[in-house]
Amino acid sequence: MAAIRVDRLLHQYVDRGKAVTAVNNVSFEVEENQFYTLLGPSGCGKTTTLRCIAGLETPVGGTIELGGTVVVSDRGIVPTHRRDIGMVFQDYAVWPHMSVFDNVAFPLKVGKRLSSSVVKDRVHEALALVNMEQYVDRRATQLSGGQQQRLSLARALVRQPKVLLLDEPLSNLDAKLREQMRKELRLIQRRIKVTTIFVTHDQVEALSMSNRIAVMNHGVIVQEGGPRDIYLTPNSEFVAAFIGATNFIHGTVTSQGPVVGDYTVDSTVGPLVVRSEQELTVGAPVTIAVRPESLTLSSDPVPGMNSVEAQVDIGLFVGESVDYHLEMGGLLMRAKGSARSRFRRHDKVFVGIPPEDCTVIAEDGATSSRAVDHIEGEADSVGQTV
Repeated sequence: MAAIRVDRLLHQYVDRGKAVTAVNNVSFEVEENQFYTLLGPSGCGKTTTLRCIAGLETPVGGTIELGGTVVVSDRGIVPTHRRDIGMVFQDYAVWPHMSVFDNVAFPLKVGKRLSSSVVKDRVHEALALVNMEQYVDRRATQLSGGQQQRLSLARALVRQPKVLLLDEPLSNLDAKLREQMRKELRLIQRRIKVTTIFVTHDQVEALSMSNRIAVMNHGVIVQEGGPRDIYLTPNSEFVAAFIGATNFIHGTVTSQGPVVGDYTVDSTVGPLVVRSEQELTVGAPVTIAVRPESLTLSSDPVPGMNSVEAQVDIGLFVGESVDYHLEMGGLLMRAKGSARSRFRRHDKVFVGIPPEDCTVIAEDGATSSRAVDHIEGEADSVGQTV
């Protein structure tokens, strides 16, 4: 039995007299002890979905089950305090006038009464989980951002909930601390085996922490699967562009190769051999998605791959690699070279494109070019020009 079941969830709000659909018939299930992520750009409906599960928003339609108990249906809605959940908000929502102990103890003092000894034991257990025992008497205002995030997590876990809801809890942390907390949060979740829904717009967080990811856009789930499936086999240009940097090459299937799954595509950069698990139709228009890290740059043609001539537009040194921007067949492409690579602006290079790394996406007109442009803008690296 699924720990969380959402079926045809519909949420709308009124803006200037018009109904706006924030969540449009969304359905998914989260297995027990699973770390499930709702991923998508701002305004896609992921936080609204989470708030409906928490009972902080009232949906127009659909059902929500938590541990087999229906908490949202057309028959009624179970209030938040009667749902067996813990929640961590983006802004942590700690009470500045309270000590660390009182902040964590607060959920235990609401509802059924527990003895002071039980409350004390529960608080210390929760603080120990997040490595905050030494700050038990400190006031919340005396904590750093990372410590406040841990405090908020301890407060969510102190009731020992069956479901943990996390609304972009790492977004206010600096890069180093965010990386550290990704690991700590995932280890805590595995240790206590709590079913978790995590909301984020950060692709690295989603890929590194999740058992399963649902990518959302315009209020619907556009793809659901494991992190590797989402990254390696996106089902649309939107998903491919949102999950990391991606190059898109448009073309038409011209023939099927001698190897099963191999096809030749007449593309904007020339003929390319691609490998596809889905059967392609000769004459059909397709989009080929290729990750920058899949491309090989060389001064000579690259054997065993599609080899296309290009010109270096700029190279950005970002430490562990060089982010090359290339002009290739009238397209601007990105490739990731090693930190020791030394290609300069205007250098002529050959780009090796492995057929097995060409993800073929059938063109169905469903791609949001605005979303792709927005994502490409966010993905720009900052580094030293080489």
